[in-house]
Amino acid sequence: MKKLLISAVVLFSSLHAGASVAKLVCVPGYEPMRADAVIEVIFNRTIDPLKPVVGAYNLGAALKFHDKITGQTYTRSDVVLVPASSMDDVNLRGGAAGMVHIRISPVLKNGAFMGRYTGDLFINDLDSRHYYNLTGTSQEPGIVCEAR
Repeated sequence: MKKLLISAVVLFSSLHAGASVAKLVCVPGYEPMRADAVIEVIFNRTIDPLKPVVGAYNLGAALKFHDKITGQTYTRSDVVLVPASSMDDVNLRGGAAGMVHIRISPVLKNGAFMGRYTGDLFINDLDSRHYYNLTGTSQEPGIVCEAR
């Protein structure tokens, strides 16, 4: 029974480690059970969380921010993400036209992808009059995302 359980854990971990990600569905990290906003980051191609950028340096994405309190949806299709420090970095940062700033990092355990990302999102779009500040602290992230 113990061997079966260990095999199942290894199989589950390897499935997450090789999983490709096309979209992230996120909620504010400060109180995820309250989820007064739903954020979607839709990549322009599926990515491997352990090697998100292969070949081309920039990774395109669309961002949808649905504010449940006001009922408004903010959308940007021109988000560009790059590795945070080097081509081998799994952490991504970027934004759109100086109005959207995003940082996302995959949650890893023993080098395996756990199906989640955490990070920060800051939107200050003066043209459309949208302002959202979901930046975290050293104790908790601004956004928590599930990979899909």
